[in-house]
Amino acid sequence: MVGGIAPAERFAAQRQRLKSSPSSSTKPIKLIPQVRGLSDAEFLAQFVQRGRPVVLKGKAADWPCVQTWSMDWLREHYGQDRVDIFDPLDAASNEVNYDVEVTTLSRVLDAMEQGDISKYSRFNRLLYDHPELVEAFDWKWLHQMRSTWSSGKTYQVFIGGKGTRTSLHCAGEHNLFTQVHGKKHWFFVEPKADAWLRPPITRTPYFHSLFNPEAPDFDAYPGMASTQIWECTLEPGDVLFNPPFWWHQVHNMTPSIGEGFRWFALMDNLKSNPTGTALTLLATNPPIWTATQYRTNFAAIFKRMQSRS
Repeated sequence: MVGGIAPAERFAAQRQRLKSSPSSSTKPIKLIPQVRGLSDAEFLAQFVQRGRPVVLKGKAADWPCVQTWSMDWLREHYGQDRVDIFDPLDAASNEVNYDVEVTTLSRVLDAMEQGDISKYSRFNRLLYDHPELVEAFDWKWLHQMRSTWSSGKTYQVFIGGKGTRTSLHCAGEHNLFTQVHGKKHWFFVEPKADAWLRPPITRTPYFHSLFNPEAPDFDAYPGMASTQIWECTLEPGDVLFNPPFWWHQVHNMTPSIGEGFRWFALMDNLKSNPTGTALTLLATNPPIWTATQYRTNFAAIFKRMQSRS
């Protein structure tokens, strides 16, 4: 319960209010702003503090990770690393999938070469298993961009082949995402679209929707026809700012390596999405303190939840 009204009822009431508003034709997809040469102060004032996504074109072009990392480089140096494969968001179900497959990075790379899109290494712990690799990023800049009174400095690597994807979802963390290798396409939807996206209330701090911006079903999700959808394509050296509670769907256009740097800032979250923030703090599946405890090891969270299911 939030403010005396159950979240599902709150979303239903919001949908009803929106239905009575004048409708418009389907909005064309807009591009996320792409900028070069923005000062840190301008970036913080115009985008982080306002909770607006932006692509910092070429921001990381000179970082060692962008200059050096590739699939062959990963195989040569870290091929025997243990990798946990999991996709919590089933594109055809409202249920959270807690299954975790244990394999090696070499096997993931083999599957990528064979076109097997089931082997997508999400939330990879590469920078925790090999902490010296953090030096391949401008970690001082990343840390400086965190909001005031923030919690967490979490590094998560994503390694996937052409065609791998993650369906529409959102969470209450800021994310500075560095595209290290390959191209990755993103769709975005603003937090205020929660009511139209009908996210299942599963008591988790992670939210997802069956709406697919790539092939939108406006009969099933009529409100999305008049909701603005955004998109961008990241190339090596680009850094994307993904604010809290912005819905996003991701598709690897080529074999891709990316790294997300995340932090949690309560005041920013409340400003962006009060209901989503309340649901996050009141989550029991897992509780927010468990999610925080294992924020550097998402697979451990899903194994824990699987054992309780």
